[in-house]
Amino acid sequence: MEDGRAGFEAMLARLPIAEDVLVTADRFSGVEGYWVQAAGAVSSRIGVMFHGGGYTMGSAKGYRAYAAEVSRVSNARVFVAEYRLAPEHPFPAAIEDACGVLGAAMDEVGAASCFAIGDSAGGGLVLSALWEMRGEGGPLPACVVLVSPLVDLTVSNASFEERADLDPIVSRNGTRRNAESYLGGRGPSDAAAAFPMLSDLGWLPPCLVRVGGRECLLDDSRNLAAKLQADGVQVDYRVYEDMVHVWPLFSEFLPEAQETLQEIGAFVGAQVL
Repeated sequence: MEDGRAGFEAMLARLPIAEDVLVTADRFSGVEGYWVQAAGAVSSRIGVMFHGGGYTMGSAKGYRAYAAEVSRVSNARVFVAEYRLAPEHPFPAAIEDACGVLGAAMDEVGAASCFAIGDSAGGGLVLSALWEMRGEGGPLPACVVLVSPLVDLTVSNASFEERADLDPIVSRNGTRRNAESYLGGRGPSDAAAAFPMLSDLGWLPPCLVRVGGRECLLDDSRNLAAKLQADGVQVDYRVYEDMVHVWPLFSEFLPEAQETLQEIGAFVGAQVL
């Protein structure tokens, strides 16, 4: 576990943060993290970002560079949450942290001026947190952005086999281990929020979903987009055929990442005040 965490952090540490970006460590609604604001981005609009890493690794610090580019294209300040990780803090710790941060962001600027963004496990965490918040009768952000989201913790989709030779990052065995660490023996009957694909999602705000065609998690996004459409949610779905897991992290040199960021910015701009 520690070797995997260290390796992931070392990769993220190589992502450059532009000089015109203001990064401030803070504690927001009791959750550590970083405010990231590109030059010119307004303070009256907030994006709340949840990093990937299978619920067991990754960090807000490592995602500052990505948050900077999201801030730039969305004209918003972004809070990257350092939510608690498994196995030290299994379900529902991450969801509790995510609900707290999202609620605080909406309290500060209003739900119509707030959006949630997550990739991989962070994408699943967005849906889980909103599932909880909706159940409590609270407001929801204006829109949701999901990149390569892990939304099906049954880890049963066919794309795990179909893309196994194409995806250098994600595998069925690794995803299953992470899910077991996160769930701590729980299943849909006692951890319903962790299994959003088994619930009606027609109450969600507009969603943008992006996934790479070489990903083992392709079916997570494909099935989610189909479900959202069937449930009556406005969904903007696209497969980037030659991309692997969470390619927008690499916007410094990857044209497809830059294109995806522009799509995120346009989507947020059309939904968020």
